[in-house]
Amino acid sequence: MKKPLISVWIVFGTVLLFATQALGTTPVLAVEGYARETPPGAPMSAAYLSFHNTGAQALLLTAVALPEVKDGRAELHSTERKGGVSRMRRLQQVAIGAGEQLQMAPGGAHLMINGFRLRAGETLLLRLFFADAPSLDIRVPVIRMNGVDKDQHQHHK
Repeated sequence: MKKPLISVWIVFGTVLLFATQALGTTPVLAVEGYARETPPGAPMSAAYLSFHNTGAQALLLTAVALPEVKDGRAELHSTERKGGVSRMRRLQQVAIGAGEQLQMAPGGAHLMINGFRLRAGETLLLRLFFADAPSLDIRVPVIRMNGVDKDQHQHHK
């Protein structure tokens, strides 16, 4: 059980290092997250990221790519509930305000992942594109749908 936790800390440290290099000499964006394994018979899955923008300017996440997956794609989505019906909507961008945190979560903002199967225990490379900042590569763990709770798997303070 210690290996996944160590891996998560390595991923978190790597993301913080990339954010430091990509956005300036001081870290202004910390990103962590996870992806869910693709359910049996389903054509897609989801990934959830948490952003902490410690910088003085807002950042606009405009797209996400899957550099290691030829036929796969990731799209920014949100889930809206109206009249007892949940609908997913594609988002053109997601704003991360200066000094703010943004948490993607089931039932809210998320990344739709489709075109290939995600399996628990693997990692997924995501390339994040911003309107006014360099792109940022992050690697997130893939977890079981009914397995370890996200907070138990990836809790950082």
